[in-house]
Amino acid sequence: MVTKPTKKKCLLITYVAPRAPGGGGEVRAFHLVRTAAQEFDVTVLNLGGTTGTGRLPDDLRSLCKRVIEPSSEPQSSEIVLPKGRLSSRTHFLSACLFPWRDHYGRFLKLVIQHATSIRAEGSNWPNALIRRALNFWSRLLPIPPITCFMFDSSWRRIENSTRSLIQNKTFDIYWIEHTLSWPYFERLFPSHSPGFVVCSGHNVEQAVAQRLENASQDSPLLDYYASQTRLMRKMELRAWNRSDLIIQCSELDAEITRSAVPGKKVFVIPNGVDTGYFQQSESLPSSDSPTILFTAGFGYAPNIEAVDWFLRNVFPRLLTIIPNCRFVFAGSEASSLYQSIQSLIAPYASSVECISDPPDIRPCFEKATVYVVPLQYGGGTRLKILEAMSMQVPVVSTSAGAEGVPYEDGKHLLLADTADDFVQAIVKLLKDPQLRQKMSATAVEFVRTHYDWQKICHRTSVILHECCP
Repeated sequence: MVTKPTKKKCLLITYVAPRAPGGGGEVRAFHLVRTAAQEFDVTVLNLGGTTGTGRLPDDLRSLCKRVIEPSSEPQSSEIVLPKGRLSSRTHFLSACLFPWRDHYGRFLKLVIQHATSIRAEGSNWPNALIRRALNFWSRLLPIPPITCFMFDSSWRRIENSTRSLIQNKTFDIYWIEHTLSWPYFERLFPSHSPGFVVCSGHNVEQAVAQRLENASQDSPLLDYYASQTRLMRKMELRAWNRSDLIIQCSELDAEITRSAVPGKKVFVIPNGVDTGYFQQSESLPSSDSPTILFTAGFGYAPNIEAVDWFLRNVFPRLLTIIPNCRFVFAGSEASSLYQSIQSLIAPYASSVECISDPPDIRPCFEKATVYVVPLQYGGGTRLKILEAMSMQVPVVSTSAGAEGVPYEDGKHLLLADTADDFVQAIVKLLKDPQLRQKMSATAVEFVRTHYDWQKICHRTSVILHECCP
């Protein structure tokens, strides 16, 4: 009788609840966590995002040994800042002088309150002091970047059960899904790694932070952005140095990683698309006017900036050439963004539409004439481009928006980095149905051949078999 080999035990930490379909990070996490659960006996620590409300879907949960998630109600472990002038000032100065207390929680809460304020530094001493403290301590201490700290309240709601688990269970593999989850692994194991560590990146976050810093050279918040770049770089370097296997989603990100930590095992697992799900329906709905679509999660700064840039620099000029065209942006938190840009779109509000948190994004693609990716900075690869191509919608993108995948300009999509070029590329596609059809056919074949999630997950399994002890 042949005995079935025992699966290795894996503890997997993810800050975002994996799900598919969903946002880019959610989809990538879903497929990688599913692959890990098929290979290992997986326990998932799911922070559930900034609100802690994201849950593993049932089909993924059924593959896991156990899942630890925040309870539906916030717990009393939230950091509460003291009230009253004297106590507040004492607390403020104490946090600035001793930021490491409470895992930097009180200090970072003050950073959010003060360092990101756009009020003039000289006229507001708390803002000025916290910025200077952040600039100083970020050079000396392993402070978590603000992006990571946004999941702190979710972590506090599962911390006790997690610590109880690791005291009673041993794991062979520790999988950190997205580098932004790394500080919570460090909370559990500050100085040593008790097993084989896999660090699965979605972006090289320091590159994203650096681009945001570069875009803010004239901003009063420049010092704040510079500190976040510094902290992100230090955190990623700690993560890569302690990891035995590093996964990145593009060759560009992998090269950055290899240069930073020579000799480490670094593999590229690209983003993909479920080509069986993202495909045109048999009867496509007709659109009354040419429709330009952008889909994304609009709680993410680069996506917000992309919409702002497009509406300021591209769309008004496009309307002078094709007056009946429309711009639609769809995805999570789209309604919040729409409310914030009312004054910007006032002259052409009837031509701009938002679709917030759609239960199914495919109808948005089916009604689109052209798909745009006006990103000015970012990292990794854009899953939404792959989805648009799988839905056979022609794409116009900036180079930053299309980085990470070897698309060919003029064959799979049109690249445009200036507002003039962006307008011309969209007009070219809107006025040439044959070009749209040809480019869409080439692009869909490209993604089906190289970027189908089923094929990518198979490659992931092979890498795990070869690398994990």
